[in-house]
Amino acid sequence: MKNKMARTLCLEATLEKGRLKISIHKPDDVIWSYEDIPAPMDRIETRCRKMIETLNRATGEGSTCGSDVLTKLKAVGRMLSDELLTQDIKKDLKKTRANYLILRLDDHLVHIPWELLCVGEGFLCQRFNMGRLVRTRQKTAQSSHRNLSRPLKMWILSNPSGDLASAGLEGLEICRCMDRMNQEKTVVDASLDSDVTHDEIRENIRNYDFVHFAGHADYDSQNPGESGWKLAGGNLTARDIYKMAGGSAMPALVFSNACQSARTEAWKWKKNVKDDSFGLANAFMLAGVRHYVGTFWEILDEPSSRFAFEFYEHLLSGRTVGEAVRLSRAVLIREYGPDFIGWASYLLYGDPTLGYFDQNEETEDLTKPEPPASLDPANIHTRGKWFGSHGNIPKSKEKRHWWAASLVILGLVFGVMTGYYVYKPDFSGPPTDSETLTILQEEADKKRERIDRLFKELEIIAASPDALAYDEAPSDAWTSGHLTLAMDFDSQRCFLHRGKEKLIASVIETQILEHTRVTLLERISLDIILEELKRANSKLVAPKNRLLPDLLTAKLILFLEVDLSDAQPFVLMHLADTKKGSVVDVLIEPLETAQPVLAQKKKLSENLLKKLNNLYPLRGRISGITGKAIRLNIGSEAGVTIGQRFKVADKDLTLEVVSIQPDTSTARAEKGGLILEKEWRVEAI
Repeated sequence: MKNKMARTLCLEATLEKGRLKISIHKPDDVIWSYEDIPAPMDRIETRCRKMIETLNRATGEGSTCGSDVLTKLKAVGRMLSDELLTQDIKKDLKKTRANYLILRLDDHLVHIPWELLCVGEGFLCQRFNMGRLVRTRQKTAQSSHRNLSRPLKMWILSNPSGDLASAGLEGLEICRCMDRMNQEKTVVDASLDSDVTHDEIRENIRNYDFVHFAGHADYDSQNPGESGWKLAGGNLTARDIYKMAGGSAMPALVFSNACQSARTEAWKWKKNVKDDSFGLANAFMLAGVRHYVGTFWEILDEPSSRFAFEFYEHLLSGRTVGEAVRLSRAVLIREYGPDFIGWASYLLYGDPTLGYFDQNEETEDLTKPEPPASLDPANIHTRGKWFGSHGNIPKSKEKRHWWAASLVILGLVFGVMTGYYVYKPDFSGPPTDSETLTILQEEADKKRERIDRLFKELEIIAASPDALAYDEAPSDAWTSGHLTLAMDFDSQRCFLHRGKEKLIASVIETQILEHTRVTLLERISLDIILEELKRANSKLVAPKNRLLPDLLTAKLILFLEVDLSDAQPFVLMHLADTKKGSVVDVLIEPLETAQPVLAQKKKLSENLLKKLNNLYPLRGRISGITGKAIRLNIGSEAGVTIGQRFKVADKDLTLEVVSIQPDTSTARAEKGGLILEKEWRVEAI
């Protein structure tokens, strides 16, 4: 590991009998002074707890982007700064030219978000590459020293709880990121797993140098030892991890990309308790992990994945761990806008000045020197089983490349539907040796054959003479049905565009939900969409006595790709109709790189929304009339909402919906005098 101690400061804090001993000094100082100040811990802890509760609530409501939330965060940051830092330390932090700030804390103070202390106009973690070293009264077992050498082994645990598809995508992208590092020689050997058990993790985690977890985590403030990673077959708890201390070497770096995965209370040490910990970060560091990246509060799927991608890109480029964390924060601020506060949740336990790669990577022994004994390094501190893998661990390289190939192949489906390929398969990515290219090509052919087979099966089912015998009664050509859309945004142009592509997709999805009658489906991959279409259509030829569950399938598929390689970046969208088997429109929208994506949501979505509303208008018929109540043959499933207005075709008459049911709705005429008749056609205004 590479150590960059130039321009580094240490902020050291110890709590004793309600008083805080705090100092700031250089790492190589042999003597330094400290200040002794009163510490109103009750007030500080109450503020910290309320801050985290507010941020968790904002995340749950999807409101982590707003000036009010940022203002509250800064207010707490300034209060903590005033309570914990002296005037002299504030001045030193303002005028220093240091790039790194190492927090040396005792175990009474780890629950305070020091990274979010606000000195001046900015937070400390925006200004400095920060990391935490903790002094604790807990007994620290001496784990075996881990020798790091090329290739580093990485284990990616992706959506192991089986209920967070975005975490599955995150794992695949990180695996591909590691593959990109191996163009000339293998530097990182990454293995990807999803269907993994509690016992398998405990048995195999020591085989890896890096571990990345993308999924759900539980935080139990009353019983922190039960906090842990959520798995399909039972959680891996902090207590389980703590029990691994003292054995063979643990991974050097663990990135736990899950909600509240670094949250903790003060470590209230109990003399007679031998096997407990104070949360995930505490457990991993006590077990021997040197760097732990986690979160203070709940996080959103898209920004958290983007943070992880950026972190590994910077780390692999030769940045230190602390610098990779800070630069990843900056990317989220730039991409999501200055008022977004998702970047603030992340923190690092471990020495921020250390890195794992050189900018000019060379094969060499990467043994990490033992930290000074005086540091006492017990350093410590919500997200289907799409990527399920049932093989034994560790996985082979061939298995890893199969997943990389899967992303490439999704582009082939467009050719199946339209007769030409919009997305050209690109094998110029990570692997360059002929053997790997052969593997990728073979997997590409297999997947293309599978997708072709699905379409042929759909054609056979639709062509069956009994196809309509057990189908729902077909509606007339005028009346609208349930309009569903699935989005596919697996770009192959560049891995680095992936985070922005996800953000753009999320923005467009929000606009579609707000301004159209479309129902959005979470489907992730196109072969999953096609498989569902096949299953749904299979009921057309099912025996009469066989009941199949009704499956909501995609009528429309929106293929989205972001191109940032040209002078004028753009978003490319192809709207395909699965019933017609063709593309109904192609849209190209310019993208302003200087503006946050959220500020461009109207411009990016305006033409698509017009096209959806024009191509698939909401239409129905008058099915009954009782007094002033007019019943329509369409309801909420077709997209009808209360207050919606309809124009009667070929008549000077407008109706307003006053109540809705799944299949029908009731409206009233805005003016009387006209005798209404059943079967008259209506169309939403």
